[in-house]
Amino acid sequence: MCSIPGLPTPGSEVPVLITRVNLNSSCGLVELLVNIDDGRKHVYEEMREEIQTSERKSYGSEGKAGDLCLVCITDSWHRARIVSTQSGTCNVFLIDQGQPHTATREALAWGQSDSFLLPPETESCILANIVSLENNWPEKATKFLESLPGKTFKGLVQHVLMPDRIIVLDIPVVSKHMCKFGVAKKLPVDEFKCLVQKCLEADRITPEQNLNVGCQLEKHDQYFYPELLTETFETVHVTEVTNPYNIFCKLLIFSKAVKILSEQIQQHYEENSDLGEMPPLNYGDPCAAKGMNGRWNRSLLKQTLTTSDATVQVLHVDEGKIELVPVGDIRPLHGKFLRMPVVTYRCSLEGLKDNGKGWTTDQTDYLKSLLLNQTIVAKFNHHNILQDVYTVALYAENAACINTCFIEKAGPFSPSKTEQVSVVNNEAIPSSVLGPLGDERCVDLQSKIIVNVNGLEEETLISTKNLAVNGRTDDVSTSETDDTPSKESEDHPVPLIQINGHLSTDFPSEAQNAFDDEVSVGGSVIVKVSFIESLQKFWCQKVENGDCLRLLMQDLQNHYASAHPQPLVESICVARNPDNDMWYRAKIMASHHSPVVDVRFIDYGQTRTVALRDVRPIDPSFLRLNAQAFQCCFFNRNISSNPTTNTQTDDAEFQKFVDLGALSNSGLKCIVKAVTSDEDGLPLNMVDIETPSDSELLTQTCAQPEACIQIPEQVPSDAYSYSTHNIEVGGKEKMWVTSSENVNHFYCQLDRNSCLFDKVMENIKQWLCQPECTDHQIGLKSICLARYTDNQWYRGQVEEMSPKLKVHFVDFGETLAVNESDIRPFPTGANMAKSIPVQAVPLGLFDVPAKVPQEVNQWFADHAVGQGFTISVVAKEANGKLIVELFEGSLNVNIKVREKISKMIKQGKNSLIQQTDQQLPNSSEHASVSNEDCLTQELVNKSVLTNMREQSKVHRKNETCAGDEWSSQTITNVSAPETEHEKILDEGRKPALDVIVTDKEIEGGHNDSEVTQLSLPSCPEGIYMYKWPNILQNKTEEVYTSCIVGPHHFWCQYINTKDLNMVSVLAQEAGQAHYDMMFPKTLGPGSPCLALFSSDNQWYRAQVTRRVDDAFNVLFIDYGNESNVPIKNVRSLPQSLLEKTPQAFLCFLNGFDESEGSWDDDAYDSFHSLLVDKPLTVTMLNTEDHSEGPVPQYAVEIECEGMVVNAAMQKYWKSTAKENVPVEASQTETLLLDGQIQSNMTNLTVSKENGNTCMYKEPCISKNKKVAVYASCIVEPHFFWCQYANTEELSKVTRLAQEAGQAEHDMMFPETLGPGSPCLALFSSDHQWYRAQVIQRVDDIFDVLFIDYGNEADIDIKSVKSLPQSLLEKAPQAFLCSLNGFDKSRGSWNDEVYEEYYNLLVDKPLTVTVLNTEEHSESAVPQYAVEIECEGVVVNAAMQKYWKSIAKEHVPVEPSQTETFPQDGQIQSNMTNLTDSKEIVDAYMYKEPCFSKNKKEEVYASCIVEPHFFWCQYANTEELSKVTRLAQEAGQTEHDMMFPETLGPGSPCLALFSSDNQWYRAQVIRRVDDIFDVLFIDYGNESDVDIKNVRSMPVSLLEKAPQAFMCSLNGFDKSRGSWNDQVYDDFYNLLVDEPLTVTVLNTDNHSERAVPQYAVEIECDGVVVNAAMQKYWKPVAKERASFEHPETKTFVQDNQTKSNMTNLTVSKENGNTCMYKEPCISKNKKEAVYASCIVEPHFFWCQYANTEELSKVTRLAQEAGQAEHDMMFPETLGPGSPCLALFSSDNQWYRAQVIRRVDNAFDVFFIDYGNESDVDIRNVRPLPQSLLEKAPQAFLCSLNGFDKSRGSWDDEVYDDFYNVLVDKPLRVTVFNIEYHSEMAVPQYAVEIECDEVVVKTLMEKHWKGLDTDDTLAESLVSVDQDNVECWSLKSSKKHQMNALDLLDEWPCCDKAGLTFVS
Repeated sequence: MCSIPGLPTPGSEVPVLITRVNLNSSCGLVELLVNIDDGRKHVYEEMREEIQTSERKSYGSEGKAGDLCLVCITDSWHRARIVSTQSGTCNVFLIDQGQPHTATREALAWGQSDSFLLPPETESCILANIVSLENNWPEKATKFLESLPGKTFKGLVQHVLMPDRIIVLDIPVVSKHMCKFGVAKKLPVDEFKCLVQKCLEADRITPEQNLNVGCQLEKHDQYFYPELLTETFETVHVTEVTNPYNIFCKLLIFSKAVKILSEQIQQHYEENSDLGEMPPLNYGDPCAAKGMNGRWNRSLLKQTLTTSDATVQVLHVDEGKIELVPVGDIRPLHGKFLRMPVVTYRCSLEGLKDNGKGWTTDQTDYLKSLLLNQTIVAKFNHHNILQDVYTVALYAENAACINTCFIEKAGPFSPSKTEQVSVVNNEAIPSSVLGPLGDERCVDLQSKIIVNVNGLEEETLISTKNLAVNGRTDDVSTSETDDTPSKESEDHPVPLIQINGHLSTDFPSEAQNAFDDEVSVGGSVIVKVSFIESLQKFWCQKVENGDCLRLLMQDLQNHYASAHPQPLVESICVARNPDNDMWYRAKIMASHHSPVVDVRFIDYGQTRTVALRDVRPIDPSFLRLNAQAFQCCFFNRNISSNPTTNTQTDDAEFQKFVDLGALSNSGLKCIVKAVTSDEDGLPLNMVDIETPSDSELLTQTCAQPEACIQIPEQVPSDAYSYSTHNIEVGGKEKMWVTSSENVNHFYCQLDRNSCLFDKVMENIKQWLCQPECTDHQIGLKSICLARYTDNQWYRGQVEEMSPKLKVHFVDFGETLAVNESDIRPFPTGANMAKSIPVQAVPLGLFDVPAKVPQEVNQWFADHAVGQGFTISVVAKEANGKLIVELFEGSLNVNIKVREKISKMIKQGKNSLIQQTDQQLPNSSEHASVSNEDCLTQELVNKSVLTNMREQSKVHRKNETCAGDEWSSQTITNVSAPETEHEKILDEGRKPALDVIVTDKEIEGGHNDSEVTQLSLPSCPEGIYMYKWPNILQNKTEEVYTSCIVGPHHFWCQYINTKDLNMVSVLAQEAGQAHYDMMFPKTLGPGSPCLALFSSDNQWYRAQVTRRVDDAFNVLFIDYGNESNVPIKNVRSLPQSLLEKTPQAFLCFLNGFDESEGSWDDDAYDSFHSLLVDKPLTVTMLNTEDHSEGPVPQYAVEIECEGMVVNAAMQKYWKSTAKENVPVEASQTETLLLDGQIQSNMTNLTVSKENGNTCMYKEPCISKNKKVAVYASCIVEPHFFWCQYANTEELSKVTRLAQEAGQAEHDMMFPETLGPGSPCLALFSSDHQWYRAQVIQRVDDIFDVLFIDYGNEADIDIKSVKSLPQSLLEKAPQAFLCSLNGFDKSRGSWNDEVYEEYYNLLVDKPLTVTVLNTEEHSESAVPQYAVEIECEGVVVNAAMQKYWKSIAKEHVPVEPSQTETFPQDGQIQSNMTNLTDSKEIVDAYMYKEPCFSKNKKEEVYASCIVEPHFFWCQYANTEELSKVTRLAQEAGQTEHDMMFPETLGPGSPCLALFSSDNQWYRAQVIRRVDDIFDVLFIDYGNESDVDIKNVRSMPVSLLEKAPQAFMCSLNGFDKSRGSWNDQVYDDFYNLLVDEPLTVTVLNTDNHSERAVPQYAVEIECDGVVVNAAMQKYWKPVAKERASFEHPETKTFVQDNQTKSNMTNLTVSKENGNTCMYKEPCISKNKKEAVYASCIVEPHFFWCQYANTEELSKVTRLAQEAGQAEHDMMFPETLGPGSPCLALFSSDNQWYRAQVIRRVDNAFDVFFIDYGNESDVDIRNVRPLPQSLLEKAPQAFLCSLNGFDKSRGSWDDEVYDDFYNVLVDKPLRVTVFNIEYHSEMAVPQYAVEIECDEVVVKTLMEKHWKGLDTDDTLAESLVSVDQDNVECWSLKSSKKHQMNALDLLDEWPCCDKAGLTFVS
């Protein structure tokens, strides 16, 4: 060995395991990281174990660069060396892995010195004789080098270079291969050593410096580059293009983050221009560089700094641009700017080669014109790690492949063999990926990374498919399409494992099936049988993947030979087969709660029971290869009815076949006949197998002359097989409706099952040819074959025998009466037809009433049956019926049905509205589309009842266009099988309709040629006889364009071609008639006829435009194109064809008036490309006669692939007028508003008088309806804007605005604008266009209001554009609001309100209720008075403390004789807002009133504002009289001019009340100029008092307590509800001038006044006022969204965990938030019960005496409680949520409902018992659906006949009531039901019988009724008789305490202890 420890001796041969490969960036060398196998592997193992267990000293912060340490990575410790340290992190070099790592200081520790004696396990080598002087590695060489890691070679050590510790290693095997690629060069050993040394001196390739081994070239270790996974799509912005191999793409999703970072860098370096002496910077260092544009950038030095006056080359990493920058413009990069990852990647176009000639300037210029500064979609196909480049396919907005476009137009290239396979074949880009470019949300975003910009964390979404955040990943694809990774290199497959790399941790739920997406039904593949479970199930492997599987198995054995057991986290794992002790990829199938598990080996199919110690988590790198075994069964085989014979004979035959295939080494040919699912839901391929040589079918070899059965399972002879078809809740399916009873019950067939239905029909036809079986009798429920009205036979089941024979057609869901001759027994041997599951799936529409008008049901049946739709499954019913949302394209049919029902109700259930066909546009198939030759169509003949995908195929050049994808998703069916009609349609589909308009004709079309020039006048009456479509205004149709001339002349054809097919069939028949020589003479312009189209020799309906010599120029009215037809090729038109509406209609693009402008020359090609071959949605906006022909022409708006075509064409329109051009656009941006808070709205010059100039629609907002919003612009509570939380419409508007903003600037347009005018305006902060309204103009500046956000801005005259009509018609997405309840004429806000109000609303989801609407006084927009709820708090109430009300002057007088408070308008006067706070309470020197809690006081109400704010004055006025007398005396003193200056908020004084000119004691609230606002503390009213009318207070008066005190009605928490508008009058009338008795229950300092406020209970004339006010209280329940799951239903609440709920505020209105069913209890019916929880007569729970159901519930609860704890589930729980909870006393699980959460515990009540308990957060589980559906077994009761508002219980009642009921059988009768005021459960007023005694009579002695004034009581009852009984109060504190005292004496309740919550 070498004298250097751990290094080999030069000249020695050593075995090395290559772990990583890196190509040196500057010298063209190959660097290897290797493990030298010198027999010391066990020593390193011991060392690793030792450092895991040895003592470690905490690292602290004393370490420095170069120190040795230990670092913890995923619970394992590794040796490392510190490279650099930053504030909280350290960059270290892992000694034994040879790679860098970043760790926190907490993850480092000092190790024992012995731990570092061993040399590094991984050494750095330079591969000898391999050099690329141009650093241009051939692709094959790159792939070969990529395949080296993981392989072991023998190498010859040539040199060991110190101090770099670099080994020059010659590996002859590698050198030999590299010679083939032209990069291996035999050099003398010393010469190559010198080359390496020079490179080391220039580049210093040491392990510590090369911290990013194997990563990108030219990327410094301190820049972080998240790596993109391949086979994924991303929306990117192209920042730099130099040639097709060097394109820089920036991920669009990070554009905002990069922009923010750029601004911060610019600001930082501009403000700190002089940073002192420049530290040395070297090649590859990150820096900040000032570019030629004057902006600072994050950059990377491309050369070392030398002199200060030189220029250096830098790479701007965020743009990919290289510039020469003066050294003076270079700065060290601040560490905070390194935190943001670099998301700009170098890319290379796939499919191109320059053949060594380089790229011409024209080629690169053309490429730049395509790409530079464009936003496009990139598919990242491959990552060449060694060259640091991504191979990409780029797609334009219209899904066109840019790679292909460049190849076609820039010149011929010769793509490599592997490249030819991929992108050049016009691979279709998924429309969901492409989306509207620029809409960041179209990217698939599944997780988040944190991007820290300037220390502020910004959550940035990023696709987990594309980025591995923690470092680089291998080139591993998790895409479903990447099924064969081994195909990357034919000669050298990529190894399947790279253990030391940072790999993707995405575990699939199950390894992908080897068969996925590769072999369609009817296809074949060569396989070998890997495992035979039975003839009904065996497993096959594809032969072509054999080498990959072999390599995988080798790597598995090597890797897991030394792997230690670890906890399992996924069902996919690696397991050791006990039969051969080899490791296999496996899936855990079952766990026995013991040390063994059942696993299935996913590459072979066997199932084994394996010990847990032999199971390991799978390394993600082993998931690159899909599961290799796929499950099969035989498709259709004759098998003996004797199972024994089957097993012995057939197994032997099958094994013979398998052995034969193995011997031949050619495998077996597997033909896929069908695909279904097994009992576990796994794919089951139904196949035939044959040997490739002699094509001998195994099914023929094994045949027996017995009945034919269908594998995999047999079904009973008298039953069909039913299946759920693997449809899950939340899933989407394409289907067609087969029959409909009503909207709540109809049937469909799934598109994906069409092949199975075809197989059924084929099998039925085979058996119908055989004699009918007569020994089987047909009875009720018998399965049978039945003949339908189309004379075809289908599967059926007998439903009725008499009086009529009725059969249920099971595959259609329809039940019909049939004749006896139309039914026959199901053939005994037709097991194929019997075993395929029933195809009809029962459905019901979601959120549709149970009772629906028959007219609606009929309309639905007429328009839905036979049509194709998409369903979204919302729920599953127990009987298998699916509750669905039904979609036809973008149309939600559920909404249409609900609208129809609503309309029917409004119309008094009149007849169904006419024109029903417009409600549900038909969507079926694509029939005729236009190609480059204007129109080419081919109709394909397929069965109506099969998958209609083939119908939609048409003859096009580009077979992968979006039109194909769309139309393949649609289906056409009939209401029931109609084979005869199908035959007719088939005949019609066979002729290919290739209607061609030549290029010459199209070109002429632009120049008034024959194509567009209809030279006829309006057609005379009697000649124009076609019935043109009667299309209503604003009707939407799904169409294709069939003929395109230009935006002002094009034809659209319906997507649903059912009628077109029929017309085509009839036309061919009619065209066979003999030629009538006289007929052509009758034809003139406008005449209908049949014409022969020469291109396909088919007949079509036509209309004559003119006659030219011996030919007619005709218009084909079903397509729109024109042609010259010889006179002999026209025929007369039958009446049947004349009556059918033309299937195409003439259109022009709306919004472009030809008299006001014209199209430029590019418009025609662009318009054609935009529409051709694509499904479109057109909206008819207007109809007019075509100026040149007798056909109607429709002004339309077109949507194509999410884009409004009218807007897209705007840029080609040259306007010659001032008028606005209506367009729409496509881009999304939802947030505007830089500095919106500072935008304190300027005065608008628009008033009500000119409001009519505002042409925007008003928002559609209903009174008292809640709307979910965000606050988009907040100025103050009386002026703020709200924006809808649902931003879908906003996104459309924004997208349209960007498109419209691209129109040319019209110099005249701004002159037309005045206050209130609508326009588009450019917002300077983000340079985006938004809808706006002019406020005023000052010189060349418009002050505008952005109507979708609410903020204002000054806009330059050049930055306004006209508004398209389409944008004008859309309602504003924001609306102006004012906080309700604060009348500006009666008060004002204090200064703190603005900031507090802003913080309360900003960025939070809000719920607003509109209470009133009025025009804003200064703006031509409506303003809405609203009530706001934010996170469960009523904002109106929360803002009360900032309001300073102006109270009208009230006369304080004594209440005993005269009125005490003549207060004008005091009810309307809201609470005033004192500016004093708790800090100045000591300034308040009045004594507090002397009150005791729970003591009653006799009072009068002296000042009444509302139930939360009123003043009471003692009824005994003796003291008040003294105070008043003293005050008059003290007020006579002379005015002290200095005294008012000493007064501040809270100061006591004497004040003169102007109304009676008397002096009263007062307290200052505030001072405004020379006026004091004061509170008269003996009355409670407020008044403004002149500064001259205040006097100092004598001590004698100061010592007397105030004679009035402030009160609030107890029991109504303002943060949990609000009063309705009637409360103020009623509360005032109830209290005014009445003697009252108040009981003080609580005291609190008023938040806005330096006086105490008392929570009181009031009695007035025997009525408890608190109860009487209950009916005016509106509690606020947080909105809950319910999500269903097959087994769990939970509630989710926004921010509910923050809200430690007290009592629930659920009332009758929101009682439905509890999803437990209510107990099924009838009024006046007796129930046998026991009392399960007894608190008091007004609160106790009863449990049914029959406990059978309770036992079931208890058993299910215990089973469900065994589920694992879901840490996220408790976060979804809020008050009212159902759950399972563990009761601590018996450690059993019970159903419960959450009351509140306090810290980490839930207070719950057990709904089957009634008691409450605190349960730890860990002891709650989700509730299965089965338990949620069972009604509670206990119900809350109250003893009937005792009204709490009219009395109370004495203290003895609790013991007596408990003793009467406990443990005794009871009979209860329910008299009344109401919702408990504090719990989301019903409470039943009951009468109880116990031992034949009525309990009510026993309890009457404990009841203390209140003395009442009958007159007042009766008057109150008459006000609202029904509500009096519903008044509900809590038990008084006294009663609750008494109940608590009893708890210790009460025994446990049944099943659970009792918890009483006060």
